[in-house]
Amino acid sequence: MKKYIEKTLASKVIMAGVTFQTDKPNGGGVSSVVATYDKYFDGLRYIPTWKQTNKIGKAVFFLVNYIRFFFLLCLDRRIRIVHIHAASDASFERKMMIFNLARLFRKKTILHMHAGEFDRYYKESSRKEQIRKTIMDCDKLIALSKSWREYFIAFGKKAEDVILLNNIVDFPEKSKTYQRDLRLLYLGWLGDKKGVFDLIDVIIANKEELKGRMKLKLGGFDNYDRIRSLIEDNALEELITLEGWVSGEKKTSILEWANVFILPSYYEGLPISILEAMSYGMPVISTPVGGIPDVVKDGVNGILVEPGNKEMILKAIRHYINQPECIEKEGRESLVLVKPYTPESVLSHLRTIYTELL
Repeated sequence: MKKYIEKTLASKVIMAGVTFQTDKPNGGGVSSVVATYDKYFDGLRYIPTWKQTNKIGKAVFFLVNYIRFFFLLCLDRRIRIVHIHAASDASFERKMMIFNLARLFRKKTILHMHAGEFDRYYKESSRKEQIRKTIMDCDKLIALSKSWREYFIAFGKKAEDVILLNNIVDFPEKSKTYQRDLRLLYLGWLGDKKGVFDLIDVIIANKEELKGRMKLKLGGFDNYDRIRSLIEDNALEELITLEGWVSGEKKTSILEWANVFILPSYYEGLPISILEAMSYGMPVISTPVGGIPDVVKDGVNGILVEPGNKEMILKAIRHYINQPECIEKEGRESLVLVKPYTPESVLSHLRTIYTELL
């Protein structure tokens, strides 16, 4: 496998972010991004700062790796760049500590922002001064979409220091085999802000119409008991399957099974799950939030619905039920639109960012 970031350059960079070397629930899309980086770096150097466990376990995990990071900065003179993957809320609080330590050792810093709710987090935070200082003091800030780049420029960051870098997705080896029956797939955190319960409500309200005409698989983490109860209490077993957390071969299998991806989210950066679905030749039903409109073009490779608008979700589902030929047609458009997100394209750009900082 070709390494787009060679060993001499990779040794000068250390990343920090959620754990990714696990089959258990982790950091979702960020973990997927880093896992893909790991394939194409000739020796990815990485400090994990969070894993899914209890509160005490999370705190201990961070502390151990923070100390490890400190000693690496003390002992390894090759490290020149600290590349930090951050979101909002507690994620950003942890990354500020990593950032401040990197600055103490006079390392170049890249803040790679994956948050879909950073604006809300900043407005509500009592630590605005520290947050602003982190944003303003980093050498480069990576945004995932045009809208988020514009946000951070308006925030006060110099335009030349806010870089639009596409998220990264590996392409499957096999080409898509299209089925005419509607096979919906949802991958992501199973929470209200992702719109998963809006989707379930739509199916509950229209289950007689939808029975025998579609199936939905839900892959993700959280709220399992709540979702199981909704499925059982409303006799949705024929329509909805709760897959739990999916990774590895199971994730590949479920992506090959599906033919339309759905994520009716309220907030996003640019979901890696959408890019993965597009790389498998799927049209996408989603919302025009964050960077999603950059990759999902309404009526071209999917349908954009308003967050929380259940009537629009139902109309989009009916579109693919009643016009199954659109599944393949729009899925092929997804394959075209996702090409700028290949490892070769993204890592060539990232390599340039690194070399310009050195």
